[in-house]
Amino acid sequence: MGVLVLCAWLLTAGLGGYLAAVWIRHGGLRQRMPGVTRLPLWLVVGHVLLAVAGLASWTAYLAGGVRSTAWAACAVVLVVATFGFMMLLRWMPSAGRHSRGGRTAERHFPLTAVVAHGMCAGATVLLVVLVVLRRM
Repeated sequence: MGVLVLCAWLLTAGLGGYLAAVWIRHGGLRQRMPGVTRLPLWLVVGHVLLAVAGLASWTAYLAGGVRSTAWAACAVVLVVATFGFMMLLRWMPSAGRHSRGGRTAERHFPLTAVVAHGMCAGATVLLVVLVVLRRM
């Protein structure tokens, strides 16, 4: 089951990397210019760094079997999910063709990629929590 979690996490990370590339390509890193993005840099970078730290923690758990690393991954993935949900809420007003979000970088996110990333993330969180609770 732990390897299944790892696969789900890697799929989620791949989709997230695609969304990050779209955001950067359309000027998301130009934070000082008004109207470029609704996503603060600290939120995006925090989401990515914590997700990578959680993935590393889960990998360490799989490699060594130390329960504390699984609990750390569980705690981190919950914070990552919170950050992701915050970004989703900030993105939603700028989504769609007839929105009033202006020409923000995140307006270029394909809806299918956002939904796929969210669904995979939800599955990852659920699987991590289930595995950790089962190993108590």
